[in-house]
Amino acid sequence: MPLKHNPQNIDLQVAWPIVLAGATLGAVLAWGVLSGDQQGRVNLLYLLLVYLFFPLASLVVSTLSLISGRGFNLARLVAGLPVWSNQKRMLLRKARQLQVEKFWLFFQSQLAALAFSLTSLLVFFILLLATDINFVWRSTLLSASDLQPLLKSIATPWLFWPQAQPSIELLQATQDSRMQTVYLQGANHADWWRFILAVQLFYCVFLRSCLLAVTAWLFRANVSKDFEQKLAAKTWPQPNHDQLHQQYQPVASVLPTEIAVNNWAKADLNLLAGFQQLDLSTDNVLNAGPLATEAEQGAAEALQAEQVVLVKSWEPPMGELADFLQNGKGYIWPLDWQGSSLVPLRAEHLQEWQRFADSLAGWQVYMPVGFMPQESP
Repeated sequence: MPLKHNPQNIDLQVAWPIVLAGATLGAVLAWGVLSGDQQGRVNLLYLLLVYLFFPLASLVVSTLSLISGRGFNLARLVAGLPVWSNQKRMLLRKARQLQVEKFWLFFQSQLAALAFSLTSLLVFFILLLATDINFVWRSTLLSASDLQPLLKSIATPWLFWPQAQPSIELLQATQDSRMQTVYLQGANHADWWRFILAVQLFYCVFLRSCLLAVTAWLFRANVSKDFEQKLAAKTWPQPNHDQLHQQYQPVASVLPTEIAVNNWAKADLNLLAGFQQLDLSTDNVLNAGPLATEAEQGAAEALQAEQVVLVKSWEPPMGELADFLQNGKGYIWPLDWQGSSLVPLRAEHLQEWQRFADSLAGWQVYMPVGFMPQESP
């Protein structure tokens, strides 16, 4: 049975439910705000709420969530919904165990925010092409001279684009009042589109993309510090000249008379029917690992007695298993089988599990004599 590729890294797969939630929210809000009134008038200040202040506020909230480790962001909200596959739930649980959940959720929230911005841009371009949008602004308290300094500061990052700068003349020409009985159409009402486009490209797309790259780096940097990464360097097959001088922990061939069975591998227990010394009754068999339920995992973690943990011999030891074993004691039994029968292990598989057990206090590899590899380590 061939060795699988080294899977020690937890990756940054796209969580599509989170991204689609952000994209849908962006499309709905953009369509609602850009549709305007019956005369096609769109309030510039409403657009700034959607394309500037709302994204910046969500950025602050999600950053506080990252710093605190809990907090709130769209990714954490969607992560609680029953829309996830078993694979994604396992990924989330592993991220939690490796203490990188906050980075994973923050990364997904930035992807969702980027999707929000891109769908908003798409709606913006569609309405610019297909409709006559007239940008206006209204305020009871603010005048054009009051508003221009704020807009100029917002537009500072694209000073190189004069057409996208908010001039006092444009502000004065596009100020609207509900008291007007006649709405004067003018070509300059459409001139705000460059400013709105620049706001979206810089504050929504560019800043989020930079933050996305930083978050991905933080995630991988924190994962690389995890025990699993250090363990993988020890347990993954080394060059032959190193293996010749490797010292391996002895393998136990006898189990205690009373010991719990932990089916981490989710193996068919009928494979062990010939081992009379094992109690395979329901109340003595535990389930833990990626395929276990939360209740099963909790029961296995609460056990203080010795246990024999069944694992698949050909799968390299993972950090999730190492984390689980830290607080327990007993034996690790690597299993290999063909059909409905156990078969002897390959030598390199057994050696790998011996090195793994040697790194854990209170654990030893168990292997019945008849199932030892022909080439003993």
